[in-house]
Amino acid sequence: MFSSAGATGCLAIGAVWGLLSRGSLASRRFLAVCAACYWMAGAYIVPETVRRLLAHGYTPLTRAAVPTGRTAVVVLGSGSHQFRDWSEGQFVVIDHIGAARLLEAARLFRLLDADVLVSSGGLIRPTPRTWPSGLTMAEDLVRLGVPRDRIIVESESKTTRHEAVLLKELLRAHPVDSVVLVTSQFHMRRSVGTFRAAGIEVIPAIAREPDGVDEWWEKLIPTDKGMEASAMAAHELAGLATYAVRGWYRGGPLNRPSSGNRVE
Repeated sequence: MFSSAGATGCLAIGAVWGLLSRGSLASRRFLAVCAACYWMAGAYIVPETVRRLLAHGYTPLTRAAVPTGRTAVVVLGSGSHQFRDWSEGQFVVIDHIGAARLLEAARLFRLLDADVLVSSGGLIRPTPRTWPSGLTMAEDLVRLGVPRDRIIVESESKTTRHEAVLLKELLRAHPVDSVVLVTSQFHMRRSVGTFRAAGIEVIPAIAREPDGVDEWWEKLIPTDKGMEASAMAAHELAGLATYAVRGWYRGGPLNRPSSGNRVE
């Protein structure tokens, strides 16, 4: 729904309805509602407000927020883009959401002198043209100065829930005292609740969001950035509801005492 296909489909339905009903009041109201909804979805201020609500209470992580002891920084991937030339050459880059998370993970690795950095992210539907973000991020982390022998890659997960389950087993094999979880502001609340439900207490570390729009008035008119951000907001709200219903989400305080950060 939050795409050009969705908007075009709704307008087409309204147009056909209007033609068949000879411009009935109901068809005109439908088109008016569609126009209003897509205007709001495309206006950046709407998803920005949702992001602020989802991220309420989370702040940039400081050294004082993490207790002493063995620490693992876990960064959740987003997506990768693979490019190929006309021969056998290829080039894979992380998307802009993953890049923001990646920078924060590298910063925290240095700040905390973490024992390990876990690069996590697989593929929902593997194809020859896709590449797991966990692998892509690991290569980028090395370029950012993280020693390769302190990076652990998880590239099999398909969902946030799957990541939590796989990382629980992984962290049992690499015991630590604290787990710092790096992800986007949109994604953090669901991630913390999902990891808690899986038996992992984490210290949340929100990534700085990529720049949205430059001018204040651009927040009020429909844009591609606004529509993309609205899709993320809708995805997270639906994800929170779905995970709660399925028992994959457990709420609670934003941070637990240091003794509660170990894997159960």
